[in-house]
Amino acid sequence: MEELGGDTLKSFSVVPSFGGYFRSVKSIAEYSPERIVLLQRKTSIILEGEKLEVGKYFEEDIFIKGNIKVITVE
Repeated sequence: MEELGGDTLKSFSVVPSFGGYFRSVKSIAEYSPERIVLLQRKTSIILEGEKLEVGKYFEEDIFIKGNIKVITVE
């Protein structure tokens, strides 16, 4: 993954209409059922969708429940 330019410490997986699992999350900057902004060291992950909620947060890994429609990495 690193050879292709990806950072294995800041990865995520998303299952349509179910939610997503995000790694290396330092904090949550914004939280609503339609939008969640996750902060990592150098990037922000913006999630937009419906019925979004935090399922579990443990040791910088977070599970977000809901229908994630758009993910933007800045």
